[in-house]
Amino acid sequence: MLPSNDANQKNVDSFLSKYPVRHVKKNQSLIYQGEIPPVVYFVKSGVVKIYNITNGGEEKVVGYETDGGFLPIEWLFDRSPVSLYYHSTFTDCEVRRVPKSEAKLFISSSQETTSALLDRCVSMYLGATIHLQALEQSKAQSKVLCLFQYLVMRFGEQVDKNHSKIKLRLTQQEISTLIGITRETASIEIGKLIKLKILKLKDNCYIIDTDRAQRILGENGFEELAL
Repeated sequence: MLPSNDANQKNVDSFLSKYPVRHVKKNQSLIYQGEIPPVVYFVKSGVVKIYNITNGGEEKVVGYETDGGFLPIEWLFDRSPVSLYYHSTFTDCEVRRVPKSEAKLFISSSQETTSALLDRCVSMYLGATIHLQALEQSKAQSKVLCLFQYLVMRFGEQVDKNHSKIKLRLTQQEISTLIGITRETASIEIGKLIKLKILKLKDNCYIIDTDRAQRILGENGFEELAL
């Protein structure tokens, strides 16, 4: 969310410096579904998992938030009187606890900050629609490729013209949970993408050929993935 303009960045840093950085270990709860949070959380570093739990006790991941994000966003902007989801640390995190009223006042006081937050929210919305598209696919291979498109949208870092590195490190089990398939099926389909040189794994991070993946998604209806 934080803008790149140096002067405005100093303004952002000055505002946030009033609130101490808290170090939170992996797998710790921050916010519970249905609660009125005492504060807004600002993610300084790390990844926070956003999820709900079904009546059967199954965890369903809604998404992830990373550096520069405010949580819960729906409560911050009065779209819900409570947190709609559970939030817990997916990795070790550094967070700041900011009073809701002060966070809203600061965001609205700077056009650049408001614009940057809007850009982040648009990215989250587009990512969510692609994630939904992945869930709706009938074939496992289609689900996996759509999921990687979502991960590039939300957590991608461009390596070169045609390749992006997904900074969010997910296990095959976590990938399978995101799209409702078994871990074994996820492993098979990821193997296909690697064999086709659409995907590669380097330093525990996935790198995807975005140009080739997009062509398959847009033109071939995933038929090219059939092995």
